[in-house]
Amino acid sequence: MHIFNNGKYKSLHAQAEGELNAIHETVLSDHDFYPTYHLAPKTGLFNDPNGLIFDGEKYHIFAQWFPYDAMHGMKHWEHFITRDFQTFEKGDLLIPDELFESHGCYSGGAILWKDHIVAFYTGNTRRPSDNERVPHQNIAIFDKAGKLLEKRCIIDQAPKGYTEHVRDPKPFVTQEGKIRFVLGAQHENLTGTCLVYEMDDLNSTPRLLGELAVQDFNNSHVFMWECPDLFQLGGKDVFVWSPQGKLREETQFQNNYHATYALGKLDGNCLKAEHIEELDYGFDFYAPQTVQNSDRILFGWIGLPDLTYPTDKYKWHSTLTIPRQISVENGVIKQRPIVKTGELQAVELQGEIANLDTSYLQINVRNQPLELTFFGKLKFCYQNDMVTLDRSATEQTDLMKQFNGIRHVKVGKLDKVEIFFDRSIIEIFLNDGEKVMTSRFFISNRENVVASSRPIVAQVAPVKPIIF
Repeated sequence: MHIFNNGKYKSLHAQAEGELNAIHETVLSDHDFYPTYHLAPKTGLFNDPNGLIFDGEKYHIFAQWFPYDAMHGMKHWEHFITRDFQTFEKGDLLIPDELFESHGCYSGGAILWKDHIVAFYTGNTRRPSDNERVPHQNIAIFDKAGKLLEKRCIIDQAPKGYTEHVRDPKPFVTQEGKIRFVLGAQHENLTGTCLVYEMDDLNSTPRLLGELAVQDFNNSHVFMWECPDLFQLGGKDVFVWSPQGKLREETQFQNNYHATYALGKLDGNCLKAEHIEELDYGFDFYAPQTVQNSDRILFGWIGLPDLTYPTDKYKWHSTLTIPRQISVENGVIKQRPIVKTGELQAVELQGEIANLDTSYLQINVRNQPLELTFFGKLKFCYQNDMVTLDRSATEQTDLMKQFNGIRHVKVGKLDKVEIFFDRSIIEIFLNDGEKVMTSRFFISNRENVVASSRPIVAQVAPVKPIIF
């Protein structure tokens, strides 16, 4: 075992006595923004959901984690185990302590193999001679109780024709019983792509089968494909990935980075897409991954690369989304939240609503124009087939302001709106998850009030806090 401790590349093995407790006290001083029913770091920064798998009884949810501050330092994998997404226990963490992961354990997925959980991940390393990145693709084997049994490297360099940006393996088991994994990559000409590897078993050498092509996807300006996920759902082949470099548009690809899916039929290594769309139209959503061996439950990161948030001063940054059940309906993916709420009550959306900032709202819009202002500053508007979320009056960092304070999504006819508030998080599901908007918002000392452009009654319920 190696103990790495070089600036931001500092592993948990190098922590000083009481160091994390002191950081946690700073996190606890945040009385406005820390969530109640989203998985969030006790200290430091969360980003991508990783290694999501159902072992037959329990769900294992890993997340990228830098423990020491609200910044992208040496990545570990935090490890949660749950049966119901309500009460969580901890499993063994993935802590970088081998030379093949000397600068962090980057993202990946997991499979169940011979009654063990096998996590595939990218080991970030730097060559001492010139500090050049050398990606390693590794596996970590856990038992179902969450105990780490073994780690080892299976690929120790990028393949020829690709840069050092090769990462985020997401494995699955084929019908023939072989192990395949998709892997985000960058060509030497600095364009993004996805590689497909195959292994006969865990002891065989991975074979590169080629690149995965997505027919009709405009890859112009895209320099990297991150967090690929290939699976079947509703009789269709689905590819989920995060292309970096898409040009921003008025009503789509509005953020600095994006999360996209393609739905269709896989022909060899080419996905003949029938539909391509973003998974989320809010301000803060990236790197989604589905739970292996489940009926395709999805988590995402409520955050984006290269952004800062007002919570950074409290030494915590970002959360995971609430779990979402995804399905294919009428040729598109729908996302439905998996959350436990209290009893629904009819409430007029005007004036004060108790505990609004940790509540669930269900609103029947009846395809009529509507504007709602929450907490005096956060605006939701539906008009002319367009939903708009406006957080420009809320607190934003300079980096947040660079990408403006308004997001749009075209919906056509809007009937049902579901909104989940969790202190500094809003997740909006339109028409039973046909479109989704996930965002952070920051209003200190907020009042739990709402103003509506017309009389309207919503079904409102408290959301039960999670235990972790």
